Amino acid sequence: MGFHDVSRWILLFPAFLLAVAAAAQEPETAPAPGSAVSQAQQAYARANDLFEQKNLAGSVAALEEALGADPAYVPALTLKAKIAISANRLDIAGECLKRAVEADPASWYPHFLYGFWHYLRGDWPRAISEFQGARKLNPRDAHSDLYLGMAYERLGDARTALTYDEQAVKLEEAAGAPDPYTLVAYARVLRLVGRLDDSTRVVNQALKLYPNHRDAYYELGLLLLKKGDPKGAAKAGEAALLLPIEDVAEFQIHYLLARAYQADGDDRRAAEHAAAVRAAQEQDVK
Repeated sequence: MGFHDVSRWILLFPAFLLAVAAAAQEPETAPAPGSAVSQAQQAYARANDLFEQKNLAGSVAALEEALGADPAYVPALTLKAKIAISANRLDIAGECLKRAVEADPASWYPHFLYGFWHYLRGDWPRAISEFQGARKLNPRDAHSDLYLGMAYERLGDARTALTYDEQAVKLEEAAGAPDPYTLVAYARVLRLVGRLDDSTRVVNQALKLYPNHRDAYYELGLLLLKKGDPKGAAKAGEAALLLPIEDVAEFQIHYLLARAYQADGDDRRAAEHAAAVRAAQEQDVK
C-alpha cells in the first residue's frame, strides 16, 4: 500500500468503526423475530465476533448467511469488503462497497471504505471524492481527513495534503491522543513543504508518545538527512531497524542508511546497506 499495510489495517482498524457502521443501519424499532432483517443482524453479529477473533473463514461463512437473508445489509457488505481486501480480492471488495453505498448513501462509513478501495487501486481522484463524502457526513472522524491528506500527497499536492493532515491531528487530539501513523504522515508532509522545524516538533511528539514506533524513527532519519545531519540520520535509521515492522519496508530503511553513511563519508557501511537494498529488490522480482 505504501502507507498502511493492508493486513495490519484490516485486523487492527479501530473496532468502534464497526460499531458505528452497525449502529447506522439499525432501525428505529427492533425487527420482528424471524424476519429477514433480524436473521441478517444475528448472522452479522456472529461474523463480527469471528472477525475480531481473526477467524476470517468463519466470519465469511456467517456473512454469506447474513447477506442471504438481506442482500442489502450494509454492515455485512462492508465487513465482507474488508475481509476481501485482506485477501487481495479487490474485485469482490469493490462490488460489496458499491452495493453498500447504493443501499445507504447517507452513511459515512461505506463512503469511507469505498474511498479506501479506490485508494488501494491508485485512483486518487475517485478516492478523494468518496473521502470528501464521508467527511461531509461525519466531520468529527479523523480517518477521512487523514486519507484525504495521503491521497493529495500521492497526487503531488503536498500543500493541500497538509491542511487535511493538520485537521486529522486536531480531531485525534480532541478525542484523546493522535495516532502514530497520523503524526508520521503529518511530519512527512511538513518535511515535503520545507517546514523542517515544524516537522521536527511533530516527529518528536510521535516518539514521545510512541517511543518504539519504527516509522517515526524512519521519518526522523529522513528529516535529519535533509537538515544536513547524516550522523543523526544514521542513528535514527539503525534504531528503526531494531524495532518491529510497521508500514515502512526494511529496504527503505537500508536505503536511508546507505544515503546517510555515504553523506557521512563511511563508504563501507554505505555499501553494506546498498547491497541490502539490492538484495531486497531481487527478492521482490522473484
